[in-house]
Amino acid sequence: MRFLQLVVAGRSSGPRDAEHVAKMRRAIDQAVADGVLLATGGVGRRDTAAARITRKDGAITVEDPPAGDGWMAAGGYSLTEHPSKADAIAAAARTLETMGEGVLELIQVSEMYPPAGQRLAGADASPHPAGVVPYLTFDGASEAAAFYARAFGAREIARMPAEDGVRLMHCHLEINGGALMLADRFPELGAGSVQRSESYTMQLVVADGQTWWSRAVEAGCTVKLPFEVAPWGDRYGQLIDPFGVTWALSSPAT
Repeated sequence: MRFLQLVVAGRSSGPRDAEHVAKMRRAIDQAVADGVLLATGGVGRRDTAAARITRKDGAITVEDPPAGDGWMAAGGYSLTEHPSKADAIAAAARTLETMGEGVLELIQVSEMYPPAGQRLAGADASPHPAGVVPYLTFDGASEAAAFYARAFGAREIARMPAEDGVRLMHCHLEINGGALMLADRFPELGAGSVQRSESYTMQLVVADGQTWWSRAVEAGCTVKLPFEVAPWGDRYGQLIDPFGVTWALSSPAT
């Protein structure tokens, strides 16, 4: 899940000396290294670099910034990525502990274009996931996406909330380099939901299967087949997540 973090109001609890600046820089560098911080920078002063442009009845008007706090004032921004809103709030709290006194606002955002693969590989990369892409339907797709982040290290690429503000029309996750699509059930549109079934299995082939297995079990998956050496020589096991989906993990035995 991606969040736009705005420094709405803030002042350091002490002078911005060299030690304070170095502390902020170390925190930024660590967040970048952890893959949490995607972009950050300053926001222009409202009284010199802001404008509000409105189109009404076919006419364009430009309004200069009002005095005081009539518009949202921001001292800086960060684009961050977290498994959940709770994680984003915790990270914002840590930022304030480093920054000093202030107010941060979080706004969840979706990045639909350019797609993640295209950003990383260049303009010639395909904007769509390759291969067969599983598409699962739940009552509670948002909760499922958050669970898959905890259990399988899922990274959210994009989401499209429904008009009711509760359900998801679409959610694109990336797990182990592959795409997984989720959506809420919309019975009014004739959409069913995932049922417990032996006819399909979500399989993950990874190098360190024990690490993946332990994380998934700790997150709340139940063991269907224990993770152990299979007759064909690999370590293999199956888990059932809280939404009724069977997941298989496979990795080399040595």
